[in-house]
Amino acid sequence: MNTMTLNYNTPSAKIASDLVGKTVRYFANKSRVTKSGVRLFKIESVENVDFAAKTGKRYVTVLARDIDDGGIAKYRNLQLAGIDLIV
Repeated sequence: MNTMTLNYNTPSAKIASDLVGKTVRYFANKSRVTKSGVRLFKIESVENVDFAAKTGKRYVTVLARDIDDGGIAKYRNLQLAGIDLIV
């Protein structure tokens, strides 16, 4: 298994290409699906990579299969700092 992590300063295009088709482990601050807050998403596409206006935190907007919620495809905003593992 090859794993990678994202550097906060990685160019947006590289972040997008590194995530598409990958499964990521994400630490959510609050989750109604898992008690631990740890979520698994299979990234289908990356729509945007940007910085939040209020907090300045970098995030990605993705279309992802939510493995913890029956594999339903949903759009999600994921903070880069919350993405722990990419396989």
